[in-house]
Amino acid sequence: MMQKLHPQITQRVQPQRTHRVTVDDGENTSAMAREAIMLDKLQEINKKAALNTSRALSKLIDRPVGVEISNASVKKMGKLSSLIDPEDIVAGIYLPVTGALKGASLLIFPKETAFALSDLLMKREPGTTRKLTELDKSALMEVGNILSGNYLSTLSNMLQIKIIEHIPQFSFDMFGAIISQIISKFAQEAEKALIIEIEFIFKPIKLKGYFLLLFRLEEINALLGSLEDLRA
Repeated sequence: MMQKLHPQITQRVQPQRTHRVTVDDGENTSAMAREAIMLDKLQEINKKAALNTSRALSKLIDRPVGVEISNASVKKMGKLSSLIDPEDIVAGIYLPVTGALKGASLLIFPKETAFALSDLLMKREPGTTRKLTELDKSALMEVGNILSGNYLSTLSNMLQIKIIEHIPQFSFDMFGAIISQIISKFAQEAEKALIIEIEFIFKPIKLKGYFLLLFRLEEINALLGSLEDLRA
C-alpha cells in the first residue's frame, strides 16, 4: 500500500470525451438492442466512476490525475483475443465479485504501460522500471482496487443492488493465461465481458488500460433489465 503524502490537493479533472459503444456481431437483434441500451446507460456510471477514481488517484500520488473512459463494449468470452493478443504479457489486477452480480473485475495494463505507470506511482525517472518489484505490484494493485471499488460502488448505488468485492489479486503473465485463470477460479460460468477502455492522464503522459467485468449470462440480463428501468 502506498502512503498518501499530501491528502489535500486541488483537483483538475480532465473533461470527459464522447463515449463509443459497440456490441459483438453475430448476436440476435433483440440481444444486440438490449446491450446497446445497457452501454448507453452505462455512460453516466462511467462518468461518475471516472471522476471519483481521478480524485482518489490524485490524493494517492499527490499529483493531478485525469481518468477518461473512451469506449465500452460487450464481447463474448471467446472473442477477448481481439482486445489483446493472448500471448502478450500484461499486468492484471482482478477482484472476485459476488452479490447481485457474480463474476470478476479485471484491470489490464500492457507490459510497457505497467512499467511506465510504476515509474509514475513510485516517482521514478521515466523508463526506469524494467521489472516489477513487490512494491510496484502493490502500487498497481492499489490502482486496480481504487478503480474497481469506485466503478462497482457507483454501479451498486445507481442500480440499488448489492455488489460485494473480494481481495484483489495480481498477475503478470500472458493475457490469455490470466483470462483462463480468472474463469477457472472466479467466473466459471461467465459468458460475456463488459469491456471499458480507460486512459490515465498524468500530463503530458497518457496511459491506456482495460477494465473488464466478467459475468454469467443471467447477470448480464439482470443488469440490462435494471438499466432499462432507469429510462423512466
